[in-house]
Order: sequence, then structure tokens, then C-alpha cells
Amino acid sequence: MDFKKTWHSKGHGFKRVTPLRMVILYTLSSGIWILFSDRILSAIVTDRWLFLQLSIAKGWLYVAVMAVLLCFLFQWGYSSLQQSEKALQKDKEHLERFRLLAENVLDLIIFINPDGQIIDANEAAVKRYGYTREELTNMPLSNLRLPEDQLTVPYFLQKAPKGLQFELQHVCKDGSVFPIDISAQGATSNGKPIIVSIIRDITKRKNAEAAVWLEKERAQVTLKSIGDAVITTDVRANVEYLNPVAEALTGWTNSEAIGQPLEKVFHIVNEGTGKKVQNPIVRCLQEGCIVGLANHTVLINKTGSSIAIEDSAAPIRDRTETVLGGVLVFHDVSYKRNLMKELAHHAHHDALTGLPNRLNFNECLHQALARSKRKQGMLAVMFLDLDRFKLINDTMGHNLGDKLLKDIADRIRQTLREGDTIARQGGDEFLVLLPEIKDELEVKSVTERILRVFSQSLMLDGNEVYMSTSIGIALYPTDGSDLETLVKHADTAMYYAKEQGRNNYQFFTAGLNIQANDRLSTENSLRKALNRGEFILHYQPQVDIESGCIVGLEALIRWNSAENGIIPPFSFIPIAEETGLIVPIGEWVLRTACAQNKTWQKQGYPHLRMAVNISARQFQEPKFIKLVADVLKETGLDPQWLELEITESIAMKNGDASVEMLNSFKNLGVRISIDDFGTGFSSLNYLMRMPIDTLKIDQSFIQDISLGENGEQVVAAIIQLAKNLHLKVIAEGVETKTQRTFLKDKQCDEMQGFLFSRAVTPEEVEKLFQKSSK
Repeated sequence: MDFKKTWHSKGHGFKRVTPLRMVILYTLSSGIWILFSDRILSAIVTDRWLFLQLSIAKGWLYVAVMAVLLCFLFQWGYSSLQQSEKALQKDKEHLERFRLLAENVLDLIIFINPDGQIIDANEAAVKRYGYTREELTNMPLSNLRLPEDQLTVPYFLQKAPKGLQFELQHVCKDGSVFPIDISAQGATSNGKPIIVSIIRDITKRKNAEAAVWLEKERAQVTLKSIGDAVITTDVRANVEYLNPVAEALTGWTNSEAIGQPLEKVFHIVNEGTGKKVQNPIVRCLQEGCIVGLANHTVLINKTGSSIAIEDSAAPIRDRTETVLGGVLVFHDVSYKRNLMKELAHHAHHDALTGLPNRLNFNECLHQALARSKRKQGMLAVMFLDLDRFKLINDTMGHNLGDKLLKDIADRIRQTLREGDTIARQGGDEFLVLLPEIKDELEVKSVTERILRVFSQSLMLDGNEVYMSTSIGIALYPTDGSDLETLVKHADTAMYYAKEQGRNNYQFFTAGLNIQANDRLSTENSLRKALNRGEFILHYQPQVDIESGCIVGLEALIRWNSAENGIIPPFSFIPIAEETGLIVPIGEWVLRTACAQNKTWQKQGYPHLRMAVNISARQFQEPKFIKLVADVLKETGLDPQWLELEITESIAMKNGDASVEMLNSFKNLGVRISIDDFGTGFSSLNYLMRMPIDTLKIDQSFIQDISLGENGEQVVAAIIQLAKNLHLKVIAEGVETKTQRTFLKDKQCDEMQGFLFSRAVTPEEVEKLFQKSSK
């Protein structure tokens, strides 16, 4: 501003034309002309007349010269005036722009004298402080400051001319206070020093900072209060923070762990092998994605203790998506993992006797067959069935019957060689595997030792009891080369042993075709039954265990044979499964059950789900999903009222394929139920991935409820597992009030069994509906 003024005074001062300068120039010009023109003329001309004439001419010349001079002076003055007006207009434009800039800027601008007096301010300052312009520009700077800050004004006035920036709080006229950021700089106005103070209201920024601080505090409180352990790291995987749960699990305090490599604080190994496991944070930082911990991982804490954990790691990013570090969230799953081990043991072992179950036996037999095929050796499969065991149950009760089974299982196990396997097939049936045998004589020796076990009496509730068994034997490779064939032939030989008077053993031979013929006859009759329409459906109610109301029905097939009358499913379903007839039979069951349910709905009966059992052969059919969709469309039944029941072994047979198949069913909108849960081996990994709605506890476990503490624990564990997986749980085979009371106490959702109703005809179901509605 001063520079411009100086430039105008020096650059344009010499060119400026004023009236005084014009008068002086005119006087000098006239004086020079008068003084010198007459002298020069008198010196040249002596003739008076000629002198007179030349004087007149000189006068006119003077007039002409003066006219030209005056014209030049007037033109010069006019041009100078125009230039001055242009310069003045330009200065006005500059001044207007500066004024607009100062008045319209959002920041507050204050002009201050060196003595601390405010001399001017922009409109933003006037509005923000609440004073009039006259009030604001006639007050000391100290009036804008808090009392405790007024003593710093002299320091500000001393340092501001050289440039100063700091944060402070200012006071408005109404007494309100707001935070500011001050930028002050010395300047000159009209040759006098002033201080220009640019003030920015930072209320929003402070509020944002306070909000961020509050969020940080909330995050700290959250991290301290959540049940999971949390560890955060920088991009080099060095620890930055441990919450209290992480401190407790790792044994490190937050102050000890900060700056330490994560692998030192969070040392993890494989539970089975003890080998080091890759830290998920490392991979998370490398790949920039969420990473889960490998299964069967344990944390070795500072004291050396092992803790089973599950966790996941995720990258921490800023607003530009740059990875700043990682966060590891984990929790102690020791109880869950122990429960899984217990369930896995139960899945592989019989709950009553502790022997391997059929699934476990099948796995052992598969391995033994593979070894025998490689070594070209022999093995034997025995099928044992206790003779007249039903009589024990009927006369002495199921509790003593179960005790008898356990005692017999222990005795048989003691007679076997190391490497032999005994499993409970179910009920009073046992399977024995003798791997790597030399010949039949070796099998006979083991079999006779088993029979001698039964020659000794057993004590049951003070009563001396004698039992016997019938044993069937199949040899590999003579009697079969695969698991199913060997077990089937051993079963056939066992029935032949019973026909021979029981309490003996029989090897399978090609002549044992009586039962095979019966099976063939049954197969032929089954084919005719399907064409004749001899199959019927009975329906067993599923009831809410709390209210006792019917909430669903299970469709159960019966064969009303023209020759033999009503035939139960266990007599023909295995044959239908083996021959493939189960596929058309299953389709008939599905279509009939859906149509019946829709009919009941049209008749005004309650809308209930209809459970239909799906066999392994049906589940493997490529077009089965389409069949279900077509049946629902044809019958008009809403998919939500259909529940497909598959057994645990079917669901787990081909894990990934089963998951995909079940997801396809869920896409149709139907419900999925796992039947006979607990009798097979469930992979909890697949179980959690499968879109299951209901777990059905196998009736063998329900029968064990009142037989001892172990049975109750198994059922309670299964119910708790279902609850943890957010599944409904239904108990099959509920026959006593004791069983119902136990299940109700353990929060089982539904039950099915003779305690409420057997499987009945559609007409009897309608009577149950009518009775329930009263």
C-alpha cells in the first residue's frame, strides 16, 4: 500500500500539470520574449518606420507563438488530468477489491495499534463478537480476552509485528467464549505501524477433536469391557495395545507387551502336533484382508499354559485405505473344544457300553480291508446277536438289560486279541473285526473263547443270569471284498446260527441262500406294491414340549401287503434302499405327504410342518432337488411347511457336497432336519456350515435318560450344542413323563413319541386336531 503511494508520488509527480506551473511557464516565456525580442530588433533595424512595422509583426508573432504555447500547455494539462483520473480510478478499484476481500472473508480481521487499541475490523469480526463497529473499533484488545489471558497482551504486542500464530479463547459481548486460531503480522498504514490480526473460529474443529477423543475413550471402555481378547499391532506386527482379557489370557501386561513382537506375546501352536502356527496378523498385514486362525490352535501363554482359542485378524486402515496396523480378536474355547471332543467321542462310541459304534467299526474295517488288499491277507467279520435278550428287558426291565449289555461288552473285549475291534451295532447286536488272520482255525479259536464267556453266569440285581449268543462269520476275500458285503454275509450267517438252535457260530457259505431268497421275494413284492398302490402313510405328531400342542407331523410309510397285511418299514426299507426302489417309493411318500398337508390346510386345520424322511439314495439323486420343487408346485404347498429329514450319516458322508445340496433345498424355502443325531459322527465344522433348522436326538439316547447319569449328560450336551448353533432340537422316542420332564428342564424344544401318540392314520390325526382345538 505504501509502495504504491510512493510510486505515484515519484513516478507521476514530474508529469503532473498544475495552474501554478502553467502561469510560471507563461510568465517566463512572455518575459523572455519581451526582454530579448525588442533588443534584437533595435540592434538590427535602424529605420523607425520599418522598426514600427516589424514591431507590429513581432506582436502578431508573439500572439501566434503564445497561442501555440497556450494550446500546448492546455493540452498538456488536460492529458495530465486524464492520467490522474485513471490512476485515481485504478486506486479506487484496488481499494474496493481489498474492501470486499476483507468484508466477505469468513475469518475475523482486526487492525490494532501498537498500544493495543483496536482501530478497525471486518464485518465478520463485528458479527462474531456482537459489538457495533463503533464499539469494536474503540476498545482495547484486552477486552476480547479472558481475564486470565489479559496479562499476555503486552507480549502479543511485542512479538506480533514479526509474525505470531497461536490458539486462544476470545470473549463476545454477551459473555460467550469461543476457541480461536490467531495469525498476527506487522504492517504499515499511512506511514504508521499497525498489527493485522487474522482470527479463525475453530469451534467446529475443537468439537470434532472432542468427538474423536470421546470416541477413543468409548473404544477404550469397549475394549476393556468386551469378553473377547483384543491385541492391536503396527504394520511391523509389534504390539501396541492389549485389553484386560488379552492380558489375562497371554499373561502379559499391556505395558510389558507394548513394542514387543506379536509372536513373542501371542505364541500359538497346533494342538495335536505342537508345531508353530503362522500368526494370522502377519498374513493379514501382507494380504490386507481378514484372516481366521487355523483349527486346533492353542495359545501358549507367558506361564507356559495351553489355552484353546479361536480368533480372527483384520487390518486397520485410515481414510485413504492405507494399512496402519492390525487387530487380533480371540477368545478361550477350551470348554467348547472339550465339548467337541466329548461329542466326537460319543459320535464314535456307543453311549451305553463305551464300545466303538457302527461308524467307528466301519472306519476300522475300511482300513483293515485296505491293508489286507495290499498284503493279500485275510480278515474276518463277526456278527453277534444275543439270544432272547428281549426276555431280559421284558422281565427285569431296561435298566438291568443295559447293565447286562455293558457287562457282556466288557467280557467280550477281554477275550479279544490286541488289534481286534468290537463295536456295538445297536440294541443287542455286536460286530467284531479280526484283522490279518492266518486261516479259519484262528477265527474259530477267538469265536470259541467268546462263547465260553457266555457259559459263565452274570449277576443282575442279585439274580444269576445266563445268556448265550449266535455268531455269524464272513471272511475276506472268500465271502466278499467290501465292507457292506462282509457285514451282510456275517449277518446272514448269524441268522443261520439262530436257526441252528442259537448259542453257536456259523461261517457264511454259498448255501446260505434262504434269507437271500426271502429278500428277493420281498423285492419282487415291493415292485408290485408300488404299482398296486399298497403303500400308505401314517403320521406321528411332533409336539411342543412346553405346551403340549402339535407343531408338526412326521410322515411314516407302511406297506399294506395284500398277502401279509401291514408290514413295518424296517422289514422292507433296507431292501428298497439296496435295490433302488427307495427312489420311486420316496417320491410317492413326498408327494402324498405334501398333498395331505395341503388338504388339511384347506380344511381349516392348523398350518403345521410336514417332516418327510429322505434316504441316502434319494439324497444322491441329481434331479432330487427339481423333484422337490415340482412336488411343491403341483400340490400347492408352501415350502415353509415341508421339512426334509436326513440322517446324520447321510449329511456327513460327503461333507462339501452335502452342504451344497442342503443349501439348494434352503433356496427352495424348505426346512432341514438332521435325524438320529448322535448315532453317527458329525464334523462340527460341516455342522456349522450346513443350513440346518432342527436336530433330532436319536431315541436310543432318550431311552438312556433314566438309565444312568451318562445318558443324561449326552442328551444335555446335544441340546446345548443345538442351542449354541441356534437350532431347534426335537427328541424322538419319548415314552415316559420322566423323560419329558428331563427334556423340558434342559430346554429341549419339541418331542415325538408314544407318550403323546403313535404314528396314526390321517383320520386319527384329524381327531387329534379336533381334540387339541377344544
